[in-house]
Amino acid sequence: MTGPEMRPERAQAIRAMLVEHARTEPAVRARRRRNRVVGWGGLGVLAVGVAATAGTMLLAPEPVTESAYVLCMSEASRNSDGSYPGSGAMVAEGSGLPTDPIELCTLMWESGALEPGYDPVAPENPPGRVPRDLQVCVMSDGAAAVVPSSNESICAALGLAEPKD
Repeated sequence: MTGPEMRPERAQAIRAMLVEHARTEPAVRARRRRNRVVGWGGLGVLAVGVAATAGTMLLAPEPVTESAYVLCMSEASRNSDGSYPGSGAMVAEGSGLPTDPIELCTLMWESGALEPGYDPVAPENPPGRVPRDLQVCVMSDGAAAVVPSSNESICAALGLAEPKD
């Protein structure tokens, strides 16, 4: 049994369609690729813009509203659990302690309380070395955090707000 025969005009139409497809396919692929690059690039720019706006809103300068507590950081980084290294100090009214966060943390550095080998139960600890540059940042609860760093943007790098003047 023989199959149906293809008419010559049908075979020629199929051949013409295949030639046309082979001729236009590279341009179609290039246009699709270009549209994908433009689309994903635009989406990336949009994502960066949203992140920058959110970062600006979240890390906008804030006033220190919790003046009774100061965190004196021992280094300009975060611990692996997200907490900040260092020690906090409560300032009670009439205690004789300075209310300026940098002065208070300077006293803690001088006493050696922020040094790595500090022993809180030892009768005496060697005096500590005060870092040359200390920056004040504002924590999410409104308390001041004093960071030993000369970097002016250390607050943003640590996820803290700049203090409002």
